[in-house]
Amino acid sequence: MPEEARSQMDPRSLDYLKQRRPSETVEPLLRALSAELATQVPEGQLRALAYLAGRRFGTQQSIGEIRTLVEFEAFANDVLGRLDWGWMSIEEGTGAVDILHGCAPLQRWFGDGGVPWAPGFFEGMYAEWMRQLGAGERLDVRQILGGTGSAEVMRFRLAHESSFGQ
Repeated sequence: MPEEARSQMDPRSLDYLKQRRPSETVEPLLRALSAELATQVPEGQLRALAYLAGRRFGTQQSIGEIRTLVEFEAFANDVLGRLDWGWMSIEEGTGAVDILHGCAPLQRWFGDGGVPWAPGFFEGMYAEWMRQLGAGERLDVRQILGGTGSAEVMRFRLAHESSFGQ
């Protein structure tokens, strides 16, 4: 990786990348599946499908008795680390909770064509985990584009559904 790219990268991403173990066993399958799905299914439906798959994954990886955002952050990072899916951190703000997710393997898995819809998986996963933490049905998690400071970090926001517009 060029030195210039490293200097612009979030330090948490650098730490994560130094420790990761690359896996290429399933990536060709996922890229082929992604390309075929993109020819058969509109992008919005693909994102909705990814969201539902993320919700299902979130139920399969139940948060158990966790009740605080600090405990949740540790739990999520443990799950993500074991699966080599990157790292996450929580930022609390007025009226919303932001989830930063760095080094997600989505582009590696699904190629450039998956970039618009694949983050729906993490939206669904985080939405399910937030529901398990007690977030009401009117709260949802959506990706917020831009403003993270680093290209490899996605920002998701837990907020009232009306704040996202339609």
